[in-house]
Amino acid sequence: MTTKKATMVMVMTMAIMGEALAFNLDASSMLQHTGARSMKKGRRAMLEKLRGSPRLGSVRMCQDEGRSVDEDRKQDALRKLAAVDSKPSLGKKDDPDKDADSSVIDGLIKWFKSDEGREEALQWTITFVIAISFRVFVVEPRYIPSLSMFPTFHVGDMLAVEKITHYFRPYQRDDVVVFRAPPAFADYVDESKANEDLIKRIIAVEGDTIKITKGKVYINEQEVKEPFINGPPNYDFGPVTVPAGCVLVLGDNRNASLDSHIWGFLPKENIIGRAVFKYWPLNRVSLVQS
Repeated sequence: MTTKKATMVMVMTMAIMGEALAFNLDASSMLQHTGARSMKKGRRAMLEKLRGSPRLGSVRMCQDEGRSVDEDRKQDALRKLAAVDSKPSLGKKDDPDKDADSSVIDGLIKWFKSDEGREEALQWTITFVIAISFRVFVVEPRYIPSLSMFPTFHVGDMLAVEKITHYFRPYQRDDVVVFRAPPAFADYVDESKANEDLIKRIIAVEGDTIKITKGKVYINEQEVKEPFINGPPNYDFGPVTVPAGCVLVLGDNRNASLDSHIWGFLPKENIIGRAVFKYWPLNRVSLVQS
């Protein structure tokens, strides 16, 4: 009895386990079918959501906007090219240099018409007139081109020549003067130098009797001391008397000067002025010795 019960229990247990195993297999197959279906449905749902999602919409919008920007740039470039092509070529009337010149001229005309422009123009005119008048009638600069007045002046020295004092102080002996060459000077030089201005020292004035002999100068039979000369003259001259309205001039470099002992007396009217001040070079600035 016990053996039969045990056998029945075992048979029933195996039947229950078989049913359970079959149920499990059916359940797993059902789960697999259900999972596949749900995955397919999930994929379809995701695709549908993505198609309608704002992210894809924004991507499409960006693409559309990029296309529109490119179109705008293209249109803008075409408009610029059309504008350049439509400009007329520059001819004589469109010369930019002439336009600039005309604008400058117009500006100057407007400036002269203004009160400020007229006032400044008047000031500059007055200054210019004063400067020119000062040079013509008062003082003018001169340049030493030769060694005829050495050692008093060197080549390249610059000096001031005044033109006023002769009105109240007549020219005197030892004055250094600048003058226009007299007509007789042209007989001893080239035609290109005939009208040059010269600089010499007055040795005798009208009424003086001058004589040069044995390296010494005599004025009215009195020997003259000349510390400014380069050396005693090696020629004889005179005696002669200086006529009215004239002076006799010699270079300080007595033996290398084309002066009155060669071409004669100098009319006073040819004198431009009296040299009074040497201002160049700076290391030899000084008053002119007379």
